Amino acid sequence: MDTLKKDEVQRFKVHHTLLSRHSRFFSTIPKGNKKINGALQEQGDGTSISSNSNALNRVVLDADRQAKASDVEALLRHLYHDVPLNKDASLDHIMSLLRVSGPQQLDFPTIYNAARQIFEDMFPKDPEAFTHNHPLHDALPVATALKLSSVRKAILYSLVSTTEFDVSGSISGDMDPQREVTLTASNGETSAGRQEDPTDSIVDRTEPPASPQTALPLRALSPANIETCMALMNHLIAHFTPILFTPAATPHMACTDVFAETWMPLVIQPALEDDGVYKPLETLQRMKEIDWAHHGLCQSCIVGKREEWTDEQRTVWNLMDTWLEPPSEIEKD
Repeated sequence: MDTLKKDEVQRFKVHHTLLSRHSRFFSTIPKGNKKINGALQEQGDGTSISSNSNALNRVVLDADRQAKASDVEALLRHLYHDVPLNKDASLDHIMSLLRVSGPQQLDFPTIYNAARQIFEDMFPKDPEAFTHNHPLHDALPVATALKLSSVRKAILYSLVSTTEFDVSGSISGDMDPQREVTLTASNGETSAGRQEDPTDSIVDRTEPPASPQTALPLRALSPANIETCMALMNHLIAHFTPILFTPAATPHMACTDVFAETWMPLVIQPALEDDGVYKPLETLQRMKEIDWAHHGLCQSCIVGKREEWTDEQRTVWNLMDTWLEPPSEIEKD
């Protein structure tokens, strides 16, 4: 890829026909020096394409397009088949494509829809399949912007149960680069040696570079998300505390006595040691996996309690939809 950097501006040589074939945004930009749909099109050498077929056609993207250099690079790697878009792609690559290909950015609908589906499928949709193997801090803004409530719920629960979710953190070398981006498309070969239509254009993007004072650490949450995590934690604690600290009961007195005798060492103590009071999904799962038969419970009571604890996991999962709803206008008043 030909990349030229000057005064914090990045330029990319790309094929105009390739972009316009897949992007609604680029397909609507006409020839000539005019601004349309948030882009300025001009000739790199001051001549028109019609009078000089070898001219570089430059398109300067407005800052509100929010096309970061790293995201544009991910888009080009996809378009030139360097990095496939599938379930094995990294989450960073998927999120870059989502940011750059959306309707309010460069508008590549096919890429955007495919990346969105893969992103959604990366996160669990029910408590039984719950995992935490995701870059949560980076994924939350994407899920929020796309209004993917189930994904956002999974991320927020993971943040509450596995991180400190604070706004502190190092910003050295770990900042979100808000650099100017220039997409430059020209006739002939790209750095990858590919040939396309000689009517290719130049695409350019300018945007004030961010200073260290304005760049956001990738691993820190916003104050609003901190507040959301704290509220979710409080809901989880309020709901799950009585369940955790009340020994289970069964139809059989002997089995109820077993719970009374073992509840503290087998359930409460491990939960206290790993903050399980605000991790109900994990704590309930651990309760289900205890060898209760070894401690004297009958098989029917074991089956019944495991079903009950599975139902409670689903209850917590569903309640989070309500807990994470924004306050209504009436409540605000």
